[in-house]
Amino acid sequence: MKNTQIQSLAAQSILACLAEVPFLRPRIQPTPAKTDYCPDMVVEVFGKDRKKYILLVEIKSNGQPRVIRDAAARLAACKDKYANPYGIIVASYISRESAAICKNAGVGYLDLKGNCYLAFDSVYIERTGIPNDSERRDLKYIYSPKAERVLRVLLKDVSKLWKIKELSQSAGVSLGHASNVKSRLGQGEFLDVSGNGIRVTRPRELLGDWAKNYSMRRSEIHRFWSPLKSVELEAELFTYVRKETSQCALTGFSAGAVYAPMVIHPRLFAYYNGDINKVAEALGLKKVESGENVQLIMPYDDGVFIDSRKLHGKILVSPVQAYLDLMAVGGRGEEAAKSIMEQVLKW
Repeated sequence: MKNTQIQSLAAQSILACLAEVPFLRPRIQPTPAKTDYCPDMVVEVFGKDRKKYILLVEIKSNGQPRVIRDAAARLAACKDKYANPYGIIVASYISRESAAICKNAGVGYLDLKGNCYLAFDSVYIERTGIPNDSERRDLKYIYSPKAERVLRVLLKDVSKLWKIKELSQSAGVSLGHASNVKSRLGQGEFLDVSGNGIRVTRPRELLGDWAKNYSMRRSEIHRFWSPLKSVELEAELFTYVRKETSQCALTGFSAGAVYAPMVIHPRLFAYYNGDINKVAEALGLKKVESGENVQLIMPYDDGVFIDSRKLHGKILVSPVQAYLDLMAVGGRGEEAAKSIMEQVLKW
């Protein structure tokens, strides 16, 4: 979005928001010359008692936490030049964390879809929950298959400092993809960036945000029934796949039962990127629509196998992937995911 376009949309959004308070009389002043101590826009508002307020507006195309924190700092630096100032940040979208940053800094915010928070003198306007395509587009990128590969590598060892080239090679993505993920995570304040490399500083929050935007529906889930117990099925499955070049790893409750032994579930859950019909036939599985005790999952991306581990003779997806899949199940799955967080990840 061009600067002139977002400036125009920001002005419209502010006037529309203030119009909800009948006694306010807003007037946008001529755009000041941009310096380190001048806002992008100044709006003069007369209240019910004719008291004048000066709304200092910073306009951003990106609503990620680091960008918003910097904008709040700029507003704090210039407010002493005005009488009765109130800072407002306008962005294409404002993330939940960014909204909290604004409130803690004592500034208001608006996005270009109508979500807003303004609180000065006797004025209080707050609106949340309006879907914002800009935020969805941003999330769609950071949680796209290639970007997720980078996240999996970063979360594999949160103490490790990564150079971008090494990170891209380990994730199997281009330097450009790795750099873009670094930029997005930095804006979200999830990274520590230094001359020695980058590393995740808030892994629990990053994984939690990822889980909220993660869905197993992207993968093909094949449901089967077998008279065998899950332990027997697992043994037969790995006996079969050892003869194959395809990848296979237990996930969900099956992985949770190994990572966090308190997790108990009688079904088998496994990713397999080979011919599922052939493995089902070899194991004597019966395809069903419901009531299954076996789920063989064709992954939407082979990144799910990153950091797979062998424990007790079984190949498991990483604790991070098991956490995501369990959280996606909900209910008892969330309880099992929390057990993995507490017993294995320990963030």
